Amino acid sequence: MKIDKIIYEAKFGQLTLRNGPENDFIWCCEIVVENDNFLDEIPVYVFTKNQKIANDTAKFVEEIISESNQHLETAVLFMKQILIEQAKIYNIKENEYLHLLDKKYCPVVYPEFIFYENSSEWSIRFADGIFSICDPFGISVTFKFKAPISVDNLENSEIL
Repeated sequence: MKIDKIIYEAKFGQLTLRNGPENDFIWCCEIVVENDNFLDEIPVYVFTKNQKIANDTAKFVEEIISESNQHLETAVLFMKQILIEQAKIYNIKENEYLHLLDKKYCPVVYPEFIFYENSSEWSIRFADGIFSICDPFGISVTFKFKAPISVDNLENSEIL
């Protein structure tokens, strides 16, 4: 069976099912947002244990994606605030720190929305940015429902 032919019609577009890591599945699509910092299509990933997306998960993802522009702005502002407050913990260099102080400057690019089945926690991963910790996997902001709760350094992560 060719798995990437299974489609879920979400309010924001068609999610296509693909094989994921460790016998899990990934529902994928791309969205377009009205945001000067992020002009390309933005991937949306929903990880599930089965080849079917649960109704509660689908509704939650649709609700978050309907406010995707606001969540992107929140993620960038929250990330900048945390990196300013905890610059030493995140190994932020002086030249990187100066960019954080510029309120109009967006130090990250290539966002992705990542959701997990039956979870109120989700994240926006920025695949690249000006920070040395963005190499090689980027940096992410984790949310619980609609509130950002952490900034995650992904430099020591592993490929799934």
